[in-house]
Amino acid sequence: MIDKENDRVQNFKISESLGHVTNRVAIIMRKNLAVRFKEQGVKLTSEEFAILHTLWETDGLFQTEITEKTLKDKTRVTRLLLKLIDKALVEKRIDENDRRNFRIYLTEKGSNLKYKVLPIVRSLMEQASCQVSSIDLETTIITLKKMFANLNNKLLDTAEEPENGGIGGVE
Repeated sequence: MIDKENDRVQNFKISESLGHVTNRVAIIMRKNLAVRFKEQGVKLTSEEFAILHTLWETDGLFQTEITEKTLKDKTRVTRLLLKLIDKALVEKRIDENDRRNFRIYLTEKGSNLKYKVLPIVRSLMEQASCQVSSIDLETTIITLKKMFANLNNKLLDTAEEPENGGIGGVE
């Protein structure tokens, strides 16, 4: 058993690991998206796109909901929202049910940007998957979603069961 584990350690190649490969794909996709946005005159980062896409799916979210859906930290989402407000793509409105909270809404400009941006994103996805069969692509997406759920559920379980008085086992 120990020999088998030693072999795994000795033969581990980070360049062949799932985390490394998926991270590199994500990085190169962000870089390509930035180039395509620039070529098409879209002044938007991939992070701003992620927030806009979240609002295109469900407009009028609380900032905390955007944070959860995009997996970005609160400070980063705050900065991104300020940039999107400056670009007149979103606006903050006081929540009708709780005047202490704000909801984030798309402006008309932000809503309409979807029709310029999504074809660019689709084109990138088509290029990225051009030599991948639809079955392989579907299997990959399903598998990655399952892995995400496994890790996210474990993270949530850890956060719900603090050890040593810390939050999520971290003091």
